[in-house]
Amino acid sequence: MVRPGIQKHLDIASLLQCPLCHEHLHAITCSLRCARGHDFAISSKGFLNLIPQQGPLKGYDESFFTSRQRIMEAEVYRILNEALIQTLENLDLPDDPIIIDAGCGEGSYLKAISSRFCGTCIGIDIVKDAIRCAARGGGAERWLVADLANMPIRNHSVDVVLNVFTPANYTEFQRILKHDGMLVKVIPGPDHMHELRDLACDRLAHSAMQDHGVAEHLSRHMELTTRARVTQTSYVSPELARDLVRMSPVTFGMDPDELELDKLTNITVDAEVLCARPHGQETR
Repeated sequence: MVRPGIQKHLDIASLLQCPLCHEHLHAITCSLRCARGHDFAISSKGFLNLIPQQGPLKGYDESFFTSRQRIMEAEVYRILNEALIQTLENLDLPDDPIIIDAGCGEGSYLKAISSRFCGTCIGIDIVKDAIRCAARGGGAERWLVADLANMPIRNHSVDVVLNVFTPANYTEFQRILKHDGMLVKVIPGPDHMHELRDLACDRLAHSAMQDHGVAEHLSRHMELTTRARVTQTSYVSPELARDLVRMSPVTFGMDPDELELDKLTNITVDAEVLCARPHGQETR
């Protein structure tokens, strides 16, 4: 009998293509294989690795994603999870939507969405430790180690692409989205993690949140339809303060012991949720 963690990945073979030759993948016992013989075994840990020769990425190790998971479990990002769910509820999705979280990390956003939507939810990240962390505990979600610049997803097969606080590849997003599909992208607002930036300001090249024109860049590739800002300030315990330092890009690589963490008692999440559709898409 095939384990559930393996079977659920075999079940999505019709959505996947080989990252090496782009031929369609097909289910073969406990792996997925293309017509040219490229074979990708499904891990007994409940994920599919489509970059099997990749080594670890510096800084993005298991402790990084475990800290991030604890922050999410403490509901520091609760308002963002609620905003993502509300955004998807406002879309005209089919009864069984295909939802991809591109750059899913440890998978918290996708798990929150999966708990509210009947559909196929697939998390993709290039970091194996992130996907390993996401796959813990089972669940209906599928988890793929893959490159966002070469996504192993067939053309025009996806209803929604999520892209939360992580770099985007708009060419690939438009390739995999259905013609009436939508991108939901989250970018940091000006006050995002400002308490952490204030604490580490002497060590930062820029203590203020930098706007790199992400929304404008998105608008050059896709049609921006809506944008909404959400904020939440939460109490931070001493233990969570250390997790914040370990998991935040603001303090990436810093030693928590070198910061005055007793001053970090609150943290603010400030985010913009952007919705965009492929150019030329008719309004539904």
